[in-house]
Amino acid sequence: MKSNLSKISAISISSLSLVLLFTTSALAAQPVGRGLGNDKIPANAMARLEGAKLKSCQAREVAIKNRSEKLTQLASTMMTKFDAIALRVQEYYITKLVPQGKTVANYDALVADVQTNKLAVQTALTTAQSDAASFSCTSDNPKEMVGKFNTDMRAVKTALHAYRTSIKNLIVGVRSVTGQENRAKPALESTGNTGQGDSAEGESE
Repeated sequence: MKSNLSKISAISISSLSLVLLFTTSALAAQPVGRGLGNDKIPANAMARLEGAKLKSCQAREVAIKNRSEKLTQLASTMMTKFDAIALRVQEYYITKLVPQGKTVANYDALVADVQTNKLAVQTALTTAQSDAASFSCTSDNPKEMVGKFNTDMRAVKTALHAYRTSIKNLIVGVRSVTGQENRAKPALESTGNTGQGDSAEGESE
């Protein structure tokens, strides 16, 4: 259990951080309608510029939706693996430890925390998918929607961190009644660096 959680946390969440970083950089590469000086540009030239802006925005719309799909797929995969680990821990506790009379005093609270954080991930993912799907160049403020997409994905990442932490707490609690609490420390320590320092520079234009 601990090795699976360690690998998922150290690799998968870091992967999500890297993809998110590249995504925001790519989305920031082509600003939408900056400094055109409309009052000094002839009407026919302005029309051509508007056409170029529209094509640029449409390209970004496709990029946002493609990247959103990849990011949410990655996050969903991580969540599925976390779910499997949490389920195995609970099954081990109920089928192996409880029959031996070994119980964790705050077990119900630990499980409830796992479920709460799982729901938070699901909610964050749904919001991110919905906002990405609604992005359109015909909206009132496409630039604001780009920033919202990035904010949504960071919320997903934060929720995944909290979900992972609640599962680690459950593992530590269960192992505390088997005399193996110290064996959980490597898993806790190896997940200390999960890309929290990512920059959000790419979103503001």
